[in-house]
Amino acid sequence: MSTPKYFTRLLGTKVTVDEWPPPSTGAAKETWEMTEMTKEVFAPVHASSTVKGMPPALAIGTFKCRSSANDKRLAIMRVYKQIPFAGSEYYDPEDRKNQAVAPYEPKELTALKAFKTAGCHAVPELLGYQLAKQNMMANVPEGCLMYLVWQKVPGESLDEEDFWAAPLATRDLIRAQFRSIYQSLIDASLYVPMSCGTTKIIYDWKTNHMNISGFLQVIKLEATEEWTDTLFVIFGLVSASKTEERYFRIRATDTYHDKNGRRW
Repeated sequence: MSTPKYFTRLLGTKVTVDEWPPPSTGAAKETWEMTEMTKEVFAPVHASSTVKGMPPALAIGTFKCRSSANDKRLAIMRVYKQIPFAGSEYYDPEDRKNQAVAPYEPKELTALKAFKTAGCHAVPELLGYQLAKQNMMANVPEGCLMYLVWQKVPGESLDEEDFWAAPLATRDLIRAQFRSIYQSLIDASLYVPMSCGTTKIIYDWKTNHMNISGFLQVIKLEATEEWTDTLFVIFGLVSASKTEERYFRIRATDTYHDKNGRRW
């Protein structure tokens, strides 16, 4: 049996979200049009494995979008959609409705709010969100449906091979920028992505502008934490072993190894 598709025929769909924080004049909304789906992931759950406080089964889609009021205003939209328990995808609607969970604030939204409240410019700015319910014809009738919209920043996810093809001076510049950003997140007791790698670094090669993104799962930092160069390894900016290098090519000819055997 094929896996159901949960984000079909959505391009061109318009979603209205509440601006956050609301302006001083009162609540305000902005409408965004989906233009391209860039990623779809699933977090399936079996009915037998659910526990209180656990998130429901979800399909999570990431989309490029543009403002309906100004098509030059670009953003990224994340959609969290409750899906049926594994094995119940084709149950009748009433059975699937009984699985419905009320809309809630995903941890990603909690993190994006915290960044904006702290005035942190190291991550894309949260523009708005909507916590809603699916309609009665949906996969989980009245199941949770959450939309998050954040600023489209310059650059793209840092490609590991592109990084390791750059000259040492450029690689060291990127490492220094990353360390500065990460330290600012520690100092403010903010969040970092739980899953790591260079894809969490948004980098513009033309301007050297950098952001951290990808907060689907997060870890909260404490101000007492200290920087360690192991974080370079975790985020793919230093190679700790030849085993890791099987997954990407290092074309740079100016690499070197430190006393711990790590390749820079």
